[in-house]
Amino acid sequence: MGKLRLRKQTMWSDLPEYLMERILECLPVDCFFRFRAVCNTWNTLFSSQHFNSIARNSQPFLILCPSSTQMPSLLYSFFTHTWRTISLSFIPHECQCPINFRGSASGLLLADINANFCFGYSSPTLCVCNPLSQMYSLLPEMGSVSRIMAKAILPVGDKTNEYTVMVVGMSSTDRVLLEAYNSTTKAWKVAGTIPDVHIRNENMFFCKGSLFCVTASGGIMAYNVEQGITTIVSMPTVDAHNLWARLVCCKIGLVVVGAIEENHSLKGLIMWELVFHEMVKDYKWVEIGKMPNSVCEEFRRSSNSNWFDCVGVGDKICFRANESMLILVYDVSRASWNWLAKFCEDLRFVSMGWLPLQPMSNLKFC
Repeated sequence: MGKLRLRKQTMWSDLPEYLMERILECLPVDCFFRFRAVCNTWNTLFSSQHFNSIARNSQPFLILCPSSTQMPSLLYSFFTHTWRTISLSFIPHECQCPINFRGSASGLLLADINANFCFGYSSPTLCVCNPLSQMYSLLPEMGSVSRIMAKAILPVGDKTNEYTVMVVGMSSTDRVLLEAYNSTTKAWKVAGTIPDVHIRNENMFFCKGSLFCVTASGGIMAYNVEQGITTIVSMPTVDAHNLWARLVCCKIGLVVVGAIEENHSLKGLIMWELVFHEMVKDYKWVEIGKMPNSVCEEFRRSSNSNWFDCVGVGDKICFRANESMLILVYDVSRASWNWLAKFCEDLRFVSMGWLPLQPMSNLKFC
């Protein structure tokens, strides 16, 4: 038996590097982190630009994060079509206060973890964590923004290997500022001034060089980070219908999901992509899909509530009705609808954040 084990080890170590690469390429991306610990050769291999490119271009995972890290989070693989649990208990926070996950990029999650924040005493402490490597970083206090209105984490650069956190908020002099945190300098810096707009919620999206968030007046604020230009975009409209909208970011860009409501009942969903036209220097809405009536009926039956949430994951948009264990998925590239397998019954009534997770194999920091 010992000779057979030694023979197998020798056969594996004698494989040409190109053949070993081809075999390891077939592994699910979330295994890259664990297998980097096997040996120095594999650590170098999985940290290479080649494997990082595989991770970057693979279909992202969907991660469901309960408001308490004492409960397991759920990770869905669109490659294997399965759920698995993942622990986020390594993130430090007060057990009596919820933790709010606000954004994700390049396999990193952005969260609020300050205990005092939930009682309204102060701005939250921001935390950036890597759920696969089980590492985290608590960000220092901001120097200029005293009250946060919205926040987002930007993708890690191909060459710089650093991440940026952007925050829109009020200063002590009542100016609306954009403040940016750089993971290399580990410091905050004012990145711009934004016109006084009332932002509806704390979710902000970075897409194609601009930051987007929904305003209290029902429009969308678009802030070009490089040029420092703010544009207010009106929401798309549907004649003779009440429409309320959700903002998501997916592979094609920024998408608005409009829910058509009649007599307090969901009648359908329409999706529009926000397209910027260079010639006229303005934004335009392009319809990319509608929920069929039969699918809408089934979606409505999955919950007793009309409330729903949605999130973009790669080339897919996921929908979940309130307190439902079923998740409906619209594949933008194929214009098709399907249901994911049910997740854990224990998490049905738990408040959860859900985000796309796109791991990067060469990410050595959190």
